[in-house]
Amino acid sequence: MQAMKSRAVRILVLAALAGCSSQSPGGGTGGAGAGTGGSGTGGAATGGSGTGGAGTGGAATGGSATGGSATGGSGTGGAGTGGSATGGSGTGGASTGGAAGSAAGSGGHAGGQGGAAGAPGVGGASSACPHKLCEDFESGTVGGVPTGWTALAGYGSSTGVGLANDAAHGGSMSLKSNSSTTGQGRVEKALSSLGATATKHWGRIFYKVQSPAVKPSSGVLHITFTALENPGTFSSASGNFENRVVDTVEDTSGHHQWIYNVPDDSCCPGSTYDWSFDASWHCAEWYVDQSTQSYRFFSDGTEVTQIGFTNNSNAKMMAWTNIAVGTIFYQSPPSPVVVWFDDLAIDDKQIGCK
Repeated sequence: MQAMKSRAVRILVLAALAGCSSQSPGGGTGGAGAGTGGSGTGGAATGGSGTGGAGTGGAATGGSATGGSATGGSGTGGAGTGGSATGGSGTGGASTGGAAGSAAGSGGHAGGQGGAAGAPGVGGASSACPHKLCEDFESGTVGGVPTGWTALAGYGSSTGVGLANDAAHGGSMSLKSNSSTTGQGRVEKALSSLGATATKHWGRIFYKVQSPAVKPSSGVLHITFTALENPGTFSSASGNFENRVVDTVEDTSGHHQWIYNVPDDSCCPGSTYDWSFDASWHCAEWYVDQSTQSYRFFSDGTEVTQIGFTNNSNAKMMAWTNIAVGTIFYQSPPSPVVVWFDDLAIDDKQIGCK
């Protein structure tokens, strides 16, 4: 009888070990859950989500699911707690990896490892930022300044900027600027956490302009969307403390050009007027290298080579400490201009518009 019992125990232990899955990447199916809790003469172990993790619990394509947990064999020892897993994202889903199981009770098999955090599916979001800086403008209250950002004053006025839930590229909120006066409706955030990436990086932001877009009644309407700043480098009195990396000038026909700009307008030539604002979300990307005074710009994934440069001392690139997002108007528009911004990112490699 004792021999049969020992043989049964060995079989159950081997089966429990075989149930410990390796991690699978998120983004399609859910992250692999932990193995089934082992059995033994010792205590009961609650296994990590095994037949409830990346099996039954893992998210199928298109949705997410919470992995179930499997209870191991019982014994006389204490119970170990296995990890639970939330399934990885499928198409459009999001995931958080399950926690690893703790040690089993006396004689029991340890709980399995939790599922890995899932990468985003198509249109999904990951629980962790995959870039050096990510801002989805989901943190804060509607009408208020995003968490971790500061409203900017100066340039004549500071009005009409805050979080909004009436348009979003991803999630449920975006940053909205709504102004009809010269001056700025912007917020800024420190770049100190980026280290060397702050002064050599790729950046990306999505923007949307309210349709029909406001056109200048005469002349042009110059609007800055994104700027890199170092207020301590140049005189703030003269305005030379930022480099405008997403900058537009619109003519009376409603067409606009892209430019790289500094406040004293000493740099640089703009592109042709080949773009128009509409009701869709668009993607702007930039590359900057302060050490070589270099700049590149992409509109919806296509490079605007007319405004790129390298070794251009007129660019006045500095050791940037902050990033500013929103709008600055240098001429008064005939009616309020409304622009939404979302899904800002900065990294060492080109991020793209996906």
